[in-house]
Amino acid sequence: MNILFFGSSGFIGKHTRHILQQHGCRITAPSHRDFDFLHPDADKARNLMQGQDLVINTVGIMSRHTDVLETVHHHTPALLARCAHEAGVKHWIQLSALGADAKETIAFTGSKGRGDQAVSDSGLQAAIARPSVVYGRGGASCELFIQLAKLPFFILPGGGRFMLQPVHVNDIAQGLAALCLNPPAHGTVINMTGTETLSLADYLNTLRQTLHRKPKAAVCPLPLPLLRPFLPITNCLSNGFLSPDSIRLLQQGSCADYNDFAALLGRKPLGAHQFAG
Repeated sequence: MNILFFGSSGFIGKHTRHILQQHGCRITAPSHRDFDFLHPDADKARNLMQGQDLVINTVGIMSRHTDVLETVHHHTPALLARCAHEAGVKHWIQLSALGADAKETIAFTGSKGRGDQAVSDSGLQAAIARPSVVYGRGGASCELFIQLAKLPFFILPGGGRFMLQPVHVNDIAQGLAALCLNPPAHGTVINMTGTETLSLADYLNTLRQTLHRKPKAAVCPLPLPLLRPFLPITNCLSNGFLSPDSIRLLQQGSCADYNDFAALLGRKPLGAHQFAG
């Protein structure tokens, strides 16, 4: 199988690419120089599509700039999908995010949802993967959580009561590879979540106990009304990681039924207490 892989050098992409190569897939992995998601070139896109059986897109970013998110997550995948369909490519696998919705006003999940919709409407046989919070060494957000888990106590917005279903990067990679090797029916959406549902505070304490071998830390609640005036500043300093939108995402939670994901993997996905194993 000839696979055009966007984002293959990224955190999730590199794990997925390794699995696909083990299965004998011929991977074309464009670099940023070959194709720029911020400044997409239709002619370059058309050339890349020639002779490909499937496209997988795992490109995703965090940014405080809504136009950047809209370009990278929506407009560029829409252009690529149109070019793929014109070139006779049959299948598209899209890595999205849990909660992605074209009508969502939060810039991250809204842009992801509009990108998913554009790909699904392109004429390709498309499948969408939507993971929860991802665990894996080397992932930017995961490394932040791991460092926070070392602290003697946690100062968390709302007491860290936001609910999560963290998922291991290896499970996501295996799921994405399975979707590529056996493309499902058009419109398939797989919510990729772990087996454990726990609060942000409990997740940090789980990492603290399993990775750092430290006793459970106390949680000091930071009232959201006290935090909100500072969010425009932290939005700039963190490039969108700690922002009004990210707090709203936490409040919405990141949980979903994992049964379809388990069927795809042929087993239950890992839970947070198993991540350090």
